[in-house]
Amino acid sequence: MKQFILLSLLAVLLGCTSNKRVNDSPLANGTDTVMLSRGYDEVKLFKSKTGHITATISVNGKPCVFLIDTGGGATLIDQSKRQKYDLKATKTSDYAAGIGSVSTLVRTSATFQINGYNIEEKDLYLMDITYMNYEFKKNHSRQVDGVLGTDFLDKYGAVIDYSRLRLYLRIQKHKI
Repeated sequence: MKQFILLSLLAVLLGCTSNKRVNDSPLANGTDTVMLSRGYDEVKLFKSKTGHITATISVNGKPCVFLIDTGGGATLIDQSKRQKYDLKATKTSDYAAGIGSVSTLVRTSATFQINGYNIEEKDLYLMDITYMNYEFKKNHSRQVDGVLGTDFLDKYGAVIDYSRLRLYLRIQKHKI
């Protein structure tokens, strides 16, 4: 444990005092080793021109681009993508409010495939995110199919390495 703390402290100090990017550091592979040895799986992240972070995760066998939203309370998929991902809809009396939108939530479920594991997500929502994709398109950024919210990130013990654009999730214990 002391080695891990010292290694982490050293990584922080190197990252703060060096002009060299952390992912160019020999310690970068150490992060992967530590996270993988603790039962995490790695998901590659992408940074858009607008600075937003996205990940591609398969939903019902098809690639789905998700915005990583550490402030969003729910995981959702754009309602216009319902057929593409073969999603069934169940109306609820719940409402969602986001930047530029307030709408009634429609519940759905799907199987996510991450690093060869299938996990069943039963608490997903369908929601119109046209306004978000309009802004992304206007700024020449990658449009998204959905949003991974804090419910998903918390459930899988997410750790985000922003400098290396990696998302670590504990998905093995949730696989089907």
